[in-house]
Amino acid sequence: MDFAILSAKNNTRRDSWLDKPVFAWWPGLTIEKLLIVIILVLTIFTRFYDLGARTMSHDEINHVVPAYSFSNYVYDPVTHGPFQFHALAFSYFMFGDSDFSARIPAATFGIAIVVFAIFAWRRYLGRTGGLIAGVMFMISPYILYYSRYTRNEVFIVFWGIVMLWLMLRYLEDGKHKWLYWLVLINAMHYADKATSFIFSAEALIFLALLFIGEVLRKEWGNVQAKSLFRIAVVVTLILLVVTMSFYVLGKNEIVDPAAEASHNIPLLLSAGLTAIAIVFALVTLFSGYGWKKLSHLRSFDLIWLQLILILPLLTAIPLRLLGFEATDYTQTGIIRSGIVFVLLMLLSLFLGLLWNRKVFLRSMAIFWGIFIVFYTSFFTHGEGFFKGIVGALGYWMSQQAVERGTQPLYYYAFVQIPMYEYLPAFGVLLAFFIGLRKRLFFASTEDPFTPLPIEEVSSETVEMDAAEEFLEEVVEEEILEETTELDLLDLEEEHEPELQPWYQRIFPVVEETGGQATELPTLLLLIFWSVMSLLAFTVAGERMPWLTTHITMPMILTSGWAFGYLVEKINWEEVRQRKGWLVVLLAGVFLVAFGSLLGSLLGNNPPFQGKDLFQLQGTSDFLLALVGTLGTGIGLFWLLKGWNGSTFGKLLLLVFAALLGIQTARTAWRAAFIDYDNARELLVYAHSTEDMKNTVEQIEAISKRQYGDKSIKIAYDNDVRYPYWWYMRDYPNKLDFGADVTKSLQDYPIIVVGTSNFARIEPVVRDDYYQYEYKRMWWPNEDLYRNWSLSRIIDDLTTPAKRSALWELWFNRDYTEYALAFNNPSLTLATWSPADNARMFMRKDVAAKIWEFGISPEPEVPRVDPYEGGMIDLEPALAIAVGGEVPFSAPRDIATAPDGSLFVADSRNHRIVHLDATGMFLDAWGGYGNVLDGEVPGGLFNEPWGVAVGPDGLVYVADTWNHRIQVFSSDGAFLRMWNSFDVLGVVDGFWGPRGIAVDADNRVFVTDTGKQRVVIFDSQGNYLTQFGSLGLEAGKLDEPVGIDIAADGRVYIADTWNYRVQVFAPDAGGLQYQSVNMWDVDAWSSDTLDNKPFLELDERGNVYVTDPDRGRVIVFDGEGQFMRIWGGFDNTYTMNVISGVTIGADGSVWVSDAFSNTLLKFVMPE
Repeated sequence: MDFAILSAKNNTRRDSWLDKPVFAWWPGLTIEKLLIVIILVLTIFTRFYDLGARTMSHDEINHVVPAYSFSNYVYDPVTHGPFQFHALAFSYFMFGDSDFSARIPAATFGIAIVVFAIFAWRRYLGRTGGLIAGVMFMISPYILYYSRYTRNEVFIVFWGIVMLWLMLRYLEDGKHKWLYWLVLINAMHYADKATSFIFSAEALIFLALLFIGEVLRKEWGNVQAKSLFRIAVVVTLILLVVTMSFYVLGKNEIVDPAAEASHNIPLLLSAGLTAIAIVFALVTLFSGYGWKKLSHLRSFDLIWLQLILILPLLTAIPLRLLGFEATDYTQTGIIRSGIVFVLLMLLSLFLGLLWNRKVFLRSMAIFWGIFIVFYTSFFTHGEGFFKGIVGALGYWMSQQAVERGTQPLYYYAFVQIPMYEYLPAFGVLLAFFIGLRKRLFFASTEDPFTPLPIEEVSSETVEMDAAEEFLEEVVEEEILEETTELDLLDLEEEHEPELQPWYQRIFPVVEETGGQATELPTLLLLIFWSVMSLLAFTVAGERMPWLTTHITMPMILTSGWAFGYLVEKINWEEVRQRKGWLVVLLAGVFLVAFGSLLGSLLGNNPPFQGKDLFQLQGTSDFLLALVGTLGTGIGLFWLLKGWNGSTFGKLLLLVFAALLGIQTARTAWRAAFIDYDNARELLVYAHSTEDMKNTVEQIEAISKRQYGDKSIKIAYDNDVRYPYWWYMRDYPNKLDFGADVTKSLQDYPIIVVGTSNFARIEPVVRDDYYQYEYKRMWWPNEDLYRNWSLSRIIDDLTTPAKRSALWELWFNRDYTEYALAFNNPSLTLATWSPADNARMFMRKDVAAKIWEFGISPEPEVPRVDPYEGGMIDLEPALAIAVGGEVPFSAPRDIATAPDGSLFVADSRNHRIVHLDATGMFLDAWGGYGNVLDGEVPGGLFNEPWGVAVGPDGLVYVADTWNHRIQVFSSDGAFLRMWNSFDVLGVVDGFWGPRGIAVDADNRVFVTDTGKQRVVIFDSQGNYLTQFGSLGLEAGKLDEPVGIDIAADGRVYIADTWNYRVQVFAPDAGGLQYQSVNMWDVDAWSSDTLDNKPFLELDERGNVYVTDPDRGRVIVFDGEGQFMRIWGGFDNTYTMNVISGVTIGADGSVWVSDAFSNTLLKFVMPE
């Protein structure tokens, strides 16, 4: 019913300004309809205009990518509920996948919020209030920004605005259809995000307080029970405060869930006492007031329905209190959670059937039907249902010790709301003042918005047009249809109930009570929800900017009520006749001039400070503002003669609200359409920059120029994964290498990395790539609001320069004065901090073909061999091609025994060859055995690469492709082997071990080449320690092969694909190794199977390194200084694939040529 037309207090009719036609020739187009059209057109424009321009931000990526591969989507509480992923997948299906289509669901819901505010909330805000609320939702900076942002927030605002309306609807007329709609909206919210638990808690608290007040005003059959109930309520409230205090104070101390049960003893004790108090209150309530009477209270219906629906979803709470992790998805965890869930579901069923069988069963079908459909993704992923019942609340509880962004407690109240949502905040304060002064917290839907009756102010007679007559008829029909609420309780006492089946007597069907409520707590609900949302998200939320949307929603509704009230209570006829339009204009100018006057006095250039140009400018600004203030003030004083003071006061409040509204719209436009990709705004935490979208467009241009499509090979790291995870979705040759920077990246013509990998990527790109610098991401200036104290606030507000800087920041988002006043030079977009950069590397052979990048082909620069000056020409003193009667086949490592004899890993003959010190054949053993064909006994090999001899003469062999180490006596007798070992209780194993060395203590060092590490054992094969992992930085390895140990214990390793020799030194205990030196080796450029270098140290500590591909041996001193080199194409004797190397007992150098299948002995010159 629309109460903006008729007054409940008298029959004096007054036309609403909203019903007046805009044009006389078009009576159907009223002012209201025109305003609605304008609001909706602007809303659609602001939601959809340039929707795809902004770069996908970090938080958006977590939603848009899983929805893109929707067939693999399974609910994960980290990324919130499944509804948004279904909505995104549908949008992709309808409109294709793009930045624009990914934001269509949010934009659509942003429009729906405005529509619902205008057409539904007019019932409780009045027609004017509904329009004002619609406008405020349209221009709200937070609502607008997140209507263009792929997160759940705008959906939740919609669920919330509908939920509050449905609560009032049911309280108003008690029709069950509103309960069903409420269940549906709650189900959608629970399928969307865990904020549903906060909303349910707020609703239950409000309804409980409403119910207690209502039931205490009723007549009780048992007066003593009523007194006990009142005491129980007070005790329960005290215990609830104590319990929540224990929870809030103790939540950040919880680290190990297993220890939580004992840690939670005070909390558990308080919660137990609270539960006892609640049970006692319920017992006194049921016994003293009566269950049947309670079942006819609408507030009780709403409480009971909310509780029994969500009760099974509270499974995580008892698990957590008992010390279990709710998000434990192991078999034991699933069984444990399942038992608790079933028990709570049974309790929910019992309580629901006890309350109202028909309504409850329908509600359960609606709620759980929606829940199951979304959490199982239409029955395709059953595990999603289990995660849904425990994951959302369980994850949220586990995150309570994590203050993401570590925002301060005042983050919403004194940062976000004053910066963005100051108009709704003003509206809430105004509504509270009006409600308190006029006692309107409880009021009928008619009273607050009935225009004041007016006396005749002119002799004109206003004729009713057809539209007004129709509207009056509708209102009169609604009044006639209303009936007073039936007292069914009295009827039940007067008539004996008919005999019903037992199940109906235990689990009744309660019919609708019918009738309109005489009063509704509309204003009380809206103010309560505004305050509680601020408190709840301050204490229970993660205190991130997007949650401000949920605080803003009830504040805007409350403001719509307040501003609508003022509009309806102003005597507009008096305003019109007394030239109110001029008063409004002058009042606006007066407020602006007075604000300028204050700004001049309080700014950084106050008046009358001197005679230089800057100081005179301050004086002239002050005088101009003073003249404007006095002039408009005098004008107002003259115009307001004979005015009602109350009328002018209301009008002034509306003018002030309108000015705030203009600034709010300006703030919203700037945030959504100007600063959307930079860090000047505080309403998003991690901003992706425009640069990142530019790099994507550049990569696409390069790829299409080169290949005609997106088939270019592009590699990116874990820093730029956001947003590249989304933007590279249809590049078939993309590589997300995370933090694993390896030489293989050289195969990619485009490489993009973040700051953390700048140094690590340098050995990969060298001089072969062009480098482009970009800004990747930036965060807001948190120095603005962190570490506030009373002294700092006073200093900021009393220091003119700081005060002026804060004003400029708030009014214009201009950080120029702030940077100077607070001595922070990092506040321009070029120097902004905190921020993170990215670099795109383009291989020069590709860049030369892309003229758009301003690069022309460069002349080839002849390569200079850094070892050319140290080249010596050597011919082998001896060449051996046969070991016994069998020619060598790809001989690899060579080892010198203490007696001077040599052991050779003859890899493709799968044997070990023993030679004396002169090269004469002594013995050979081995044979082929492949672990892939089954168990291989000791003594057989599959391409052994590494061989070493210990101080005791035992021979250690790296049986490479059987992934094991074998140990033999010097005459070839098999002793032992190992292919697995225990590392901290976990069984580990080799993958393609190649190099092997034994130190003076008979400890065995193995280069586990395939796993990029060195593993150390004792002589029996017992695991001792390991070091190294894949990477480029010091201490990391990439394809380690050759290894030798110096007399001082330092370990030298051929770090092949990092193109360097790396040296590790042990600590005092000999179990921890640190990288202490490294040097680049200009070799090993290919990744062929044969390009696996070995190295050897001589007695002076010089390091002999093989270069297999170029057939060379390079000699360095122990610190990495180049000494000499021989071999290669310039050598008289051409060597091919030089693999193994060892120093003979006589100081000669033996090498193996794996291509020519020979062993070569060289005698070194002095």
